[in-house]
Amino acid sequence: MRFFVVQLLVVLGFCSSGFAQNENYPVPPETDQLLFYIQRNHNANTIVYDANFDKDGSLINDKPIDVYWRRYDEQGQRMELRSIEKWYAYGVDCQKNKNSSDYKVELVAEKEHAFWLKQTDAFKAVLLTMINDKLSRLEHMYIFADNSGVWPKVKYIRLFGKDLQTGEKTTQTILID
Repeated sequence: MRFFVVQLLVVLGFCSSGFAQNENYPVPPETDQLLFYIQRNHNANTIVYDANFDKDGSLINDKPIDVYWRRYDEQGQRMELRSIEKWYAYGVDCQKNKNSSDYKVELVAEKEHAFWLKQTDAFKAVLLTMINDKLSRLEHMYIFADNSGVWPKVKYIRLFGKDLQTGEKTTQTILID
């Protein structure tokens, strides 16, 4: 059934205005701290995931990722996530691997997908994941949700990254049942 739905979306023009990522949304500036960001079909406000470093440039063990809103629909200001947003939508759970400085990362927005936080140098880190069977650095995600009910219902998540071996762009769409 899932294959049929994917094929139907392709035939109907998956990138039509109802399913496409809004190309006019602002993008957070590239910094050494920026790991990735999430955009949604609701509005231009963006959830930003930054690496959280100590004064020596190492990831902070108890909170290696700093998550916050960039409120582009207002003045572009930073706003902290509300508790409910951390627990049910955009939060992260990071567990340091015992024999390395890497972290296993679970995103509340996508619990089925594996992510790894890896420090590459002082004040530099990347978030890695498999995108279409290619180990990739995650650059951003797009979440499409149906807003017609009391709570938004996520219909799909699209991952965007770069293949670690080739540097080519990678994308994958995950349909949510």
